[in-house]
Amino acid sequence: MGLPPKKEEGASNLSELRTAATPPDSPPPSSPFFKPGTVLDHFEIVERLGSGGFGDVYRARDTRLGRTVAIKVLPEDFTRDPERRERFRLEAIAASALNHPHICTIHDFIEAEGRHLIVMELVEGRTLHEILAEGPLPASRAIALAMQIASALAEAHAAGILHRDIKGTNIVVNAKGQAKILDFGIAKRIVPDAIGEGAHQLTQTGATLGTLNYMSPEQLLGKKIDVRSDLFSLGVVLYEMVMGRLPFAGSTPAAVTNALLHEPPRDFGDAPVPDRLKAVILRLLEKDREKRHPSAESLREELASMAEASPSGRAPLRRSWMIAAGVFFLALTALAGWLWYRSSRARWARTTALPEIDRLVAADDFQKAVPLIQRARAVLPGDPTLEKLWAQSTLEVSVESTPAGANISYRPYRGDPRAWTALGRTPLASARIPKDFYLWRVEKAGFAPAFKIEPTWLLWRFSKVGLRLDPADRVPAEMVLVPGGPYRLAIPGFDYLPEVPLDDFLIDRSEVTNEDFKNFVDAGGYQRSEYWKETFTGDGKTMPFKEAMAVFRDTTGRPGPATWELGAFPRGLGKHPVAGVSWYESAAYAAFAGKSLPTIYHWNKAAQTTASRLISPESNFQGAGTLPVGDGRISGFGTTDMAGNVKEWCWNESGGGRRFILGGGFGEPTYMFIDRDAQSPWDRRSNYGFRCVKLASPPAREAMARVEMTFRDFSKEKPVSEEVFRAYRGLYAYDKGDLNARVEETVVTEDWRQERVSFDAAYGGERVIAYLFLPKNQAPPYQTVILFPGSNAIGQEKFGLSPYAEFVPRSGRALVAPVFKSTYERSDGLKDDVPQPTASFRDHMIAWEKDLSRTIDYLETRPDIRRDALGYFGLSWGAAVGPVMLAVENRFQVAILVAGGLQFERSLPEADPINFVGRVKVPLLLLNGRYDHFFPVETSQQPFLRLLGSPESDKKYVLYETGHSPPRKEVIRESLDWLDKYLGPVKR
Repeated sequence: MGLPPKKEEGASNLSELRTAATPPDSPPPSSPFFKPGTVLDHFEIVERLGSGGFGDVYRARDTRLGRTVAIKVLPEDFTRDPERRERFRLEAIAASALNHPHICTIHDFIEAEGRHLIVMELVEGRTLHEILAEGPLPASRAIALAMQIASALAEAHAAGILHRDIKGTNIVVNAKGQAKILDFGIAKRIVPDAIGEGAHQLTQTGATLGTLNYMSPEQLLGKKIDVRSDLFSLGVVLYEMVMGRLPFAGSTPAAVTNALLHEPPRDFGDAPVPDRLKAVILRLLEKDREKRHPSAESLREELASMAEASPSGRAPLRRSWMIAAGVFFLALTALAGWLWYRSSRARWARTTALPEIDRLVAADDFQKAVPLIQRARAVLPGDPTLEKLWAQSTLEVSVESTPAGANISYRPYRGDPRAWTALGRTPLASARIPKDFYLWRVEKAGFAPAFKIEPTWLLWRFSKVGLRLDPADRVPAEMVLVPGGPYRLAIPGFDYLPEVPLDDFLIDRSEVTNEDFKNFVDAGGYQRSEYWKETFTGDGKTMPFKEAMAVFRDTTGRPGPATWELGAFPRGLGKHPVAGVSWYESAAYAAFAGKSLPTIYHWNKAAQTTASRLISPESNFQGAGTLPVGDGRISGFGTTDMAGNVKEWCWNESGGGRRFILGGGFGEPTYMFIDRDAQSPWDRRSNYGFRCVKLASPPAREAMARVEMTFRDFSKEKPVSEEVFRAYRGLYAYDKGDLNARVEETVVTEDWRQERVSFDAAYGGERVIAYLFLPKNQAPPYQTVILFPGSNAIGQEKFGLSPYAEFVPRSGRALVAPVFKSTYERSDGLKDDVPQPTASFRDHMIAWEKDLSRTIDYLETRPDIRRDALGYFGLSWGAAVGPVMLAVENRFQVAILVAGGLQFERSLPEADPINFVGRVKVPLLLLNGRYDHFFPVETSQQPFLRLLGSPESDKKYVLYETGHSPPRKEVIRESLDWLDKYLGPVKR
C-alpha cells in the first residue's frame, strides 16, 4: 500500500517512499495535501505522487527554469521536530553530494511557506519491484541492471555514504533500461578512509532502519555496518531478479529474521541461472560479511566480465540488399516480438500469476494478491477465474462524511504507519479496495481530523457509523471526537445490557501523564476539597476529607501517586502515564481539569474493543512498566494506548463499592483489553491510571448506573449425585473411529521441532488441528503436556503460542496445543468463553472435551510420546473448564491450572464445572492472583479448592500479589517443580 494510482507514463521516482526513517509507531500526519496550482517558492504543484516516511511527494514545475521536478515536502508536524527535520536535511546533503547517472539527482533544499522541501530530478519509469511482479528477468538483463546499481553504490561508497535500504521499490528502471537508485532517506555517512568499518552515523547508534527482507544480518542485529551491508541487500535484489522471489522467506517477521540470521538462501532449483552468477549471488548473501565482495566496484568488475560479448559481424553485403533485408528483418522481428510478448504475458498470467494469486487469496493475504490480480487482469481481461479472485479479494466501500468534501485516506492497521493511500473526496461511491482491517483518516481544512478502525467486509460507511468532522476550534489538541448514537457494551458478560444513548463526546487522546498530574499537585489539589466531590467510603463507613488525604501519599509520605517520591514523579517519566492513582484521585483531577471520568459506555466505545485482535497485540501488555504516551499504539478514533500501558478508571460503580477499571495494563494478558474489571476505589497499583472525557451535557442515567457483576454463592450450592453425574458424563462419550491423521507442516526452530497435525474429530465430520512442540534438547519418548488456552484463542485468526506455555518444550517435555472448536483456525462464530445456560454452550463444552480426548487418542499412536507421563495445562479459560476436562478424561497424571476458579455465570448443569470439580482426582496445582476480578479469592478460588476431589496431599494453591495473571517466571518455576514431582525429572 502507499502507492498512488499508476500513471500511463510510468511511476515517479518517489511514488513509493522509504518509511523506516520515521519511527514505526509515529502517529499519522495531519498536514493537508497541497492542491494543484499551489506555489511553493518558485515551484508550482502539478499533482501529488505519493506519501512516504518523510513526507508527501509532488510533481512540480520549476517556474524559473521551466523544468519538471519532484519535490518532497516535510509534513507540518515534522517541521516542529528538530531531530526529524535534521535527518531530512541530512538526506538532502548526503544525496546532493552524489553525481552519477544511476543515482537520482538532488537539485536543492529549501524552505517555503514554513515548510521544508527537497527538490530532485523526476525519474520516469517503473520500479524494479513492479517489473519483477511480472516474473523473473533473464540472467543477461539482471547482470546489466546489477552492474548499474553496483556502479552507483561504488560512487556513493567512495563519497562516504551507505544507502542502507537497497530494494526493488527504491530502484526505478526507465524506458531505456537504465536503473536509478532513489531515496537516501536513511543514509549513513562513513569516514572515507575507514570504508569497510563504518563510523559516524546520521541515526542513533543501534537503530535498526531498513526493510526487513533486504537487511544484512549485521544491520538486522543493530551492529556497525559498512559497504558490505549494501552489497548484501543488492544480493537479495539480484537473487530476486533472476528467481522472481526472495531468498529468505517466512510467514511472520520472526520467521524472516530467523532465515536472514541462520538459514541459507533458498535453492535456485531448475531456474536458468548461470553457475557463475549463482556463485556471485551466494557470495553476496554470506552471513559473514568478510566472505562477501570487498567493494561495490569489485562486484561491478566481476559482473562486467560475465556480460556476454556482442556477436561478430558477417562479411559486408551489397548496400541495397542489406537495407531491404534489414527492413524486412526488422518488421519480422517486431511482429515476432509482439507476438512473443503477448503470448509470454498470457503465459505468465496463467502459469505464474494465477497459482500465486490462489495461494495468497487462500492465505487471506489480500494486500499482496490484489496488485497481482490487477496486473493479470490487464493481460487477460474478462478471464472468469481472475474475476472470481478479484471479487473474493476486494470489496466496495462508499464513503460519506459530514461535512462533505473531506479527503479520505486509509492504511492497513498492521501495516506501515506512513503508508496512507488517498481514496478521494466525499461523497465517494463504490471504491474497490483489498479486504483488510484499515485505519481510516478523514481530513478537511478547518476541521479536526477524524480516525476510525474498520474492516472493509463490514461495508463501512461513515454515514452509518456516525463518524463526522468537527471544526478544529471545538476539538482541543489533546482530545479526539467520538460520535454518539445508541451503544451496546462490547464487554464479555455485559452484552446482555441494553443499548444506551450517547451524545458526541471528547476523550483524551492519551492517558493523563505525570506532567499533567503534577500541575494538579502543584495547584494544591490534595488540599482543596472542592475537587473531591465524591463521598469517601470504605467498609461501609464514611471517611472525612483530611483522613482520606492521609491515605493518598507517595513512597515518602508526601501527597501524590503511590509511584512518586518526594511529591514528584520519577525523573525521565514526565511523558509516561501517571500510575499508582486511586479512583478518588482520578475523579479529583478530572474535576480540576474541567472534565470527568468516562462511563464504561463512553470508554468502551472510544476504545473500539471490537477491533481487539488488531489493537491488543500492538499494545504494551508484555512490558515491565509504562511507556511514553502517544507513541503511536493506536486504539479507537485516534486515541492511543486504551489497550495496555495502564488500566483506566471509569465512573461506574459495581458490587461492594468497587469501581470499574478497564483496558488492562502492563504485565497483564492481552485479552484484558476487552474484559471487565472492578476494584476498590482506594487501590493504587503501579499499572492503575486514567484518562478523561468532556461531555456537552450530563450523560444518560443508564450510562452512569451501577453495574453488577454476576455472583454465585458456591457455599450454598450442592453438586449433583454420583448417579446423575454418570449420566452427564455419558454425554461426552464417543466412538473411537480411525484418526486418519497426517502431519501438515514441520518447522524447526532453535528450541524445538514444531509439527502441525490434523486428525478426524469425534463429531460432525470435522478435523482437529494440533500443534506439537517437540524438544530438541531431549531424546524421545517424551513426557507431554497438553495446553488448553485462554479466551484470546476465541476470535484470533491463527494459532499463537502463549508465552506462559513455551517453557514446556524448552525444558525438555513435549507440548501439544490442540486447536479446539471455536478457536483460531476453527472459529465458528462463538463470541466469547462466558458460560450460558443454553444447549449451544453445552454442546460446545462437549465438543471441547472430545477434542481433548481425541488429541490423546492421537498421541497414543506416536512412539515418541509416553502414555504414562501426560499433563494438563490450562490458562484462564482453560483453567475454568479444567474441572470438566479432567473429570471426564482420566488419562492425565498431573494438572496445572493458571488463573482459574469457579465461574459465576451459569451453564446447564451437564456443562457446569461445579458438578465436575469434585470428580477430579489427579494431582493439581492452582496458581492465582489475589486481585483476580474473574475468580475472586474468597468467592471463587477457595470454593474451587474446597470442592476439588484431588487428595489434600496432591493439591497445591499459590497466591500472588497480582490481578488475573500470576507472574510468568513464577508460573514457570512452580510448574516445573510440579511436573518433576509427578512425572519425574527430565533426563539431560
